[in-house]
Amino acid sequence: MTGLQLLSLPVTVLGVTGGWLCLALLVPLMAARWRPFATGALVVAGVPAVGWLTLLWGPGIGVLGFALGVLALCGTTFRRRLPAARDLSKGQRT
Repeated sequence: MTGLQLLSLPVTVLGVTGGWLCLALLVPLMAARWRPFATGALVVAGVPAVGWLTLLWGPGIGVLGFALGVLALCGTTFRRRLPAARDLSKGQRT
């Protein structure tokens, strides 16, 4: 099987986009100073992956892949942060 035939297989596209999604889900576990670089690299790699996905699987799956990518990259920034626990035993008011 040649490289061009391998690139035209829909299963290959799913493997590439699934690998991209796994890498995107690992970004929150990275050190804070590397997150912007990793996010930028994932955006640059994700644009051709979503285009390839749309080309072989159609616009519905392409939009779904785009939505999953946006959720994976931006989902951690929308998470609600809980306030720090306060010691109320000393009579402090909240």
